[in-house]
Amino acid sequence: MATPQERHPELFRPVNSESPRGKQRSVPLECLCLGFNRTGTASMCNALETLGLPCWHSTQFMSSKFGDIEMWQDAVNRKFFNAPGPKYGRAEFDQLLHDYGAVSSDTPAIAFADDLIQAYPDAKVVLVERDIDSWYESWMNSVIKNTYDPFVTVIYTLDRWFTHPLGHVHKSTFEGWLGIKNPEDAKRVSKEKYTEHYALVRRLTPPDRLLEFKMSDGWEPLCEFLGKPVPDVPFPHLNEKKWLDEKVQIVMQRGMKRLARKVLLWILAPLVLAAMVYKAL
Repeated sequence: MATPQERHPELFRPVNSESPRGKQRSVPLECLCLGFNRTGTASMCNALETLGLPCWHSTQFMSSKFGDIEMWQDAVNRKFFNAPGPKYGRAEFDQLLHDYGAVSSDTPAIAFADDLIQAYPDAKVVLVERDIDSWYESWMNSVIKNTYDPFVTVIYTLDRWFTHPLGHVHKSTFEGWLGIKNPEDAKRVSKEKYTEHYALVRRLTPPDRLLEFKMSDGWEPLCEFLGKPVPDVPFPHLNEKKWLDEKVQIVMQRGMKRLARKVLLWILAPLVLAAMVYKAL
């Protein structure tokens, strides 16, 4: 049985704080997977990478792309909270996504679906949609539960270096994009926002650029649409709730360890200072 490190290797690598600002695009962006959160985003990311398209997903914030959070937060602030500066366009997205050939629909990128469709007119758009009731149950029991969990909120508030930026970019995106600040808001508006999102993507995407896809469709329609050979491996189907819950648990454990070290320092520093003063007397 695989260990947590084997299941989530990116969480055990050194955190990369390098900013994407000023980066130049190194690969063409070929595919935008713009289904709502909890519609197989991680499985689709895995599938697109199997097809040779390096794929963006927000879980990369936890290690290799931690330095990207600042720029994504700036994009969120400009679009939804009237921060100074124009909304992000092709130039800014090319920096944020400079080494990706695909984007999987996850926070915060999914909140920029309209901007990405406009910025990349040659990119194909894949739209994965679930039955709204099964989606809603999954959304509430995973994304919303993890985002607004009281214990997670405590760690998010106290661990300002790592957990707070991760949590803030998600919470602020949900607030600006969906009008969600808490679980009660989510219960009230989620289904409406889900429906509006799919209508928006369909309205903005020319039919020849759009593939309506279900996870059960497998490789053939996706590969035909993207012009890629069909891989000789099963189509990926991750247990995404379990996968996400375990990632959140690992991040929280790391946050707790950082806080424990800080608390220990706060306790020891006055004691050391007192000992030095006492010795000098």
